[in-house]
Amino acid sequence: MKLKSIFLKNSAPDFLRVMGFRPYALLFYFGLLLGLAACSPRLMIPDTPADFSPSTVPADSLMELLQTDFAGIDALSGRASARISQPGQQEQATVHFTSSRIESLLGLRNNLGIEGGRIYADPDSVTMYDRIERKAWRMSAERAQSELLQGFAAFNLLEFLLPELCPGDVRGVYESGTEWVLRLHDERYLLFSKDSLHLTRLIKPADSPLAYSQFIFTNHALIQGYILPRRIQILSEDGRASIFLLIQALELNPASPSFDIGIPPDIPLQRR
Repeated sequence: MKLKSIFLKNSAPDFLRVMGFRPYALLFYFGLLLGLAACSPRLMIPDTPADFSPSTVPADSLMELLQTDFAGIDALSGRASARISQPGQQEQATVHFTSSRIESLLGLRNNLGIEGGRIYADPDSVTMYDRIERKAWRMSAERAQSELLQGFAAFNLLEFLLPELCPGDVRGVYESGTEWVLRLHDERYLLFSKDSLHLTRLIKPADSPLAYSQFIFTNHALIQGYILPRRIQILSEDGRASIFLLIQALELNPASPSFDIGIPPDIPLQRR
């Protein structure tokens, strides 16, 4: 069975198969590593979460209370255990990540600690390196968005853990008895606990029921002066698929973060 033709339209490497993962796992690991859909006219705009009503609190006053000033964070790196599930199927892996505001590098290891592949992304392109079969691919960010897993673009942990926000980004403020909601102009919703003021959920537009569109943040802890979640649940738009990330190590503003994907000079870079 040719995984490339089934899952990725002949666009991506097959390194999970040679690592011993079951064939269908490729779909979910690339969903984890390649992230969320970019905006397009076909996006399904999420509704305001139930039980919320417009608030009279101005966005700038609310943002003074919330932890939304991350201008001093330029990069992060760390490690997380991941469990990817859909009905009848479940896989586990370890993800090593480094992210800045414009670049992202992720590596995937199986339960034996074998690193099977790496993915590098910037605003212009996505590069994938299969360390087992010694193959490498590069495609434009535009093509990756249109061909990889129903429009998934490059995944960047920094952008949803520590989003850069200012009052001008906020389209509306809503509230319930327990949470505040900031609705942004790009149709994202950020939900904060009224008790702790921690970010608890992020809801993004989706262009498919399969797209991962909701992030749930729990187990918050103080990390280098910032309150950040240790556990992240990512749900597909239809709720049938989920990714659980347990962050095991996290460093903010690491010294000299490396985004070298490590492709040896003797391996040709195939253009897609």
